[in-house]
Amino acid sequence: MERKFLEKLGITNKDTIDSILDENSTDIGKAKGELETTQKNLTNANAEIETLKGQVTDRDNQLETLKKSTGDVEELKKQIETLQTDNKAKDEAHAKEIKQMKIDTAVDKALSSVKAKNNIAVRALLKDLDKAELNEDGTVKGLQEQIDNLVKGEDTKFLFDSENRKQKIKGAEPGETGKEEADDKVDLSKMTYDERNAYLNEHPEIEI
Repeated sequence: MERKFLEKLGITNKDTIDSILDENSTDIGKAKGELETTQKNLTNANAEIETLKGQVTDRDNQLETLKKSTGDVEELKKQIETLQTDNKAKDEAHAKEIKQMKIDTAVDKALSSVKAKNNIAVRALLKDLDKAELNEDGTVKGLQEQIDNLVKGEDTKFLFDSENRKQKIKGAEPGETGKEEADDKVDLSKMTYDERNAYLNEHPEIEI
């Protein structure tokens, strides 16, 4: 956000502009920090996947060794069956862990995109995350709708910085109503959630 942009909105008071620019800089710094956290989570998830691949290889080698061993055939069969049962249980547990890591990363990314003040606090309001399913693009099914409701909710919108910023810009100057009409109407319903959020952040005078 630049000073000229705010001046075009009709905000001419230098102190008001400086205050808005300072808060915008703070928001940018916070967003960068959350992005770094998300990237770190992805790195950890990839490392976990590589570890699991190594474990699968080790188990396969164990089975091959047993198959080639001499001795009591029935005993070997029992050992193989036991290993296979244990391996299946471990595979299911690891698959669940990896899925949860992907869900956690997707949720953190989604909350960062709407500038949630505290991801932990907002996550507590999200429902059925323990039953969440992932879309092919890595997003969580139904998550966007839940976040939309929280961003717009009278009792929850304070949890997001974007709403606070819009409130501060409107009527910043004495006599301003903050209800400026855009020259060209934009159909927000045709935008994605991220596009709509970005547009409203850049045009805080627009009311939904």
